[in-house]
Amino acid sequence: MKKKLTLFILIQILFCSFLYAQPDPASLEAINEKRISLNSNAMLVLGGWAVTNLAIGTLGMAQTGGTTKYLHQMNAAWNVVNLSIAGFGYYGIRNQSAGIGLSETITEFHNFEKILLFNAGLDIGYMAIGAYLWERGIRKDSNRMIGYGQSMILQGGFLFVFDAVLYFLSNRESSRLIESLNQIQFSGTALTLNIPF
Repeated sequence: MKKKLTLFILIQILFCSFLYAQPDPASLEAINEKRISLNSNAMLVLGGWAVTNLAIGTLGMAQTGGTTKYLHQMNAAWNVVNLSIAGFGYYGIRNQSAGIGLSETITEFHNFEKILLFNAGLDIGYMAIGAYLWERGIRKDSNRMIGYGQSMILQGGFLFVFDAVLYFLSNRESSRLIESLNQIQFSGTALTLNIPF
């Protein structure tokens, strides 16, 4: 009888501790609301950058010449794409539900962070292509190549900083969530439970 009672108590402690380690639905919803807010604010920042570049680029093309004209031209063209991405991204994020489960939340964080890292790699590529165009424009005495190259370095640099900052902010939130789950570890043959006191 003592063995059964001891086993019953251990199972109850294990079960209660497992429940303690899981974020409750209210806190999980708060985590998702924060994730959605972070991502939607990021799309607003990207959209603001795009609108600013479109306005300055359009005016700059009309009022300048030479290399500067092509810099403004590429900035305006580049940010038509940025504005589209920001608009569709904002719309998609605002329509996400904060009431999703734990595994879906982790998946959302993971997928978003993978996209940001991939984009950061592309951003470095944009800057490299920009440097190549700038250098080639100097050799060929081409204002267009120089201006386009300078623009690509500027736009790639902004996007790299944007993606890196957004990655670190998102990763900080996802790491907090993952750490709350580290109290329970399963090795395949044993279940280990860490109970903080």
